[in-house]
Amino acid sequence: MLIVAKPQNKQIPNCAQCVIKKEGDYLHSSNFRWVVHSLIKMKFGFCGDGDCPDWVLAEIHSNLAQLTTGQLNDLGEHTAKSILGEEIPEAEISKIYSITKGSMDGPKGGIACLRFLLTSASRYNTESAEFSTELQQLGLPKEHTAILCRLLDDYVQKIRAVLREKSLSINQLDTFSCSIPKNTIDCIQLKIGIQNEIVDGLPRKTAHTVNLNRNDALLLLSELKAVRDTMESYNFDKKYSEEK
Repeated sequence: MLIVAKPQNKQIPNCAQCVIKKEGDYLHSSNFRWVVHSLIKMKFGFCGDGDCPDWVLAEIHSNLAQLTTGQLNDLGEHTAKSILGEEIPEAEISKIYSITKGSMDGPKGGIACLRFLLTSASRYNTESAEFSTELQQLGLPKEHTAILCRLLDDYVQKIRAVLREKSLSINQLDTFSCSIPKNTIDCIQLKIGIQNEIVDGLPRKTAHTVNLNRNDALLLLSELKAVRDTMESYNFDKKYSEEK
C-alpha cells in the first residue's frame, strides 16, 4: 500500500512525503518523481483497472489538494453541473481561486481533473468506498476525498445518463445553418454551433463557419446520407449477441 501526504519540509519544491508498506517494512521517500513513478504502475478501479494519467496525479497534488474543502466543494458542484450541460460561470470560478486578473490555467486544470475523476468513476461503476481509497492513495486529503465521494453519489446517475446519450458523439451539435454568401460564385457557407466543446480545459458554446465549394458540399451531403443509412440499417444488438 502506498500513501502520499503533504511534505513536512514545505520549502522543497515538487516533493511529497510517502510511506510504502511492503512485506511488513516501511520505506520513506520525499522524492515526488519517485512517488509518481510508483503510482503510475498501480491500477485503479475508477480508471477501468488501468493506470492513473500522470497529468491527473499532478493536478491532484498541485491543484485540488491545495484548495480548502469549501473551495473544492464549490468547484466540484460547478464541474458536475457542466458535465450535465450547464455552462461554467467564470466569475464564480475566479472567486474560488481568488483571481482578479491574469492566467486561468489553475482553474482550467482543476476543472479538467474533476471532470475526469467524476466521469471515469461514473463510467466504471466505482463505489464510493473504493473511490475514496484510491483518491487517498493518490494523495488527496481525506476531507477532500469525502467531498468528491459525496459529489459522485449525488450526480452519478445523471452523469451516466449523459455518458450513454453522448457515447457516440465527440461534441454536441447545437445549431446548424446553411446560406449562400453575397458576391460569391458556387460557394456555400455553413454555420455550426457546438455545445460543451472543450476549449482550454473548459466546456464552452462555440460557433464555427465553414466555406465550401458547391460541388464539395453536394459530395459531403451524399456521403453523410450514405453513413446515416448504414448506421440505421446496422443492428448493434444482434452483433453483440452473436459475439457472446
